[in-house]
Amino acid sequence: EIYDSEYYNCDKFTGPLEIPDTITKIGKYAFFGCSNFDESLVIPFSVTTIGEYAFANCFKFTSLVINAPITIIPEYAFANCSGFTGSLIIPNSVETIAKKAFYCSSGFNGLLNIPNSVKSIEKYAFFGCSKFTGSLNIPNSLIGIKDFSFYGCESFSGSLYIPNSVKTIGYNAFYNCYGFNGSLIISKSLMS
Repeated sequence: EIYDSEYYNCDKFTGPLEIPDTITKIGKYAFFGCSNFDESLVIPFSVTTIGEYAFANCFKFTSLVINAPITIIPEYAFANCSGFTGSLIIPNSVETIAKKAFYCSSGFNGLLNIPNSVKSIEKYAFFGCSKFTGSLNIPNSLIGIKDFSFYGCESFSGSLYIPNSVKTIGYNAFYNCYGFNGSLIISKSLMS
């Protein structure tokens, strides 16, 4: 286990962060503010729990690889991690992307594929993730898209398809998402 706040604001580390495959839990705020790690952040398959704010404000990681079979990406887990330059791959085990999980992590590019395991995208989950350059693929498993979920994700392209499983789309969920340039297909089950 890496305990809560174990390396909180230890911002003098440079180079990669290597998490061994003996770790099963990364605690809350474990690496919060460790802003000078670089290279890829790889979360190994052994990890079953990631705490809130675990990697928030870690600015210089170049990519994120989540191999862990986690069911929730918790609140603020990767918030303000603006240095990412690659795609974001969410594992098929994830059921909930919690509030502000990727808030203002603006470096991700390429498409955003949300796997079929995801049932809920919470408020501000991808707020300000402005550099995705491909399509947004929303799965048939999704029930609701909460307020401000994709606010300011301005570079998505292609069509926006809201599958029939979706019953609610929250306030300002897609505000300032002006890059879409294909069809808009809205769920037939949509209630609000």
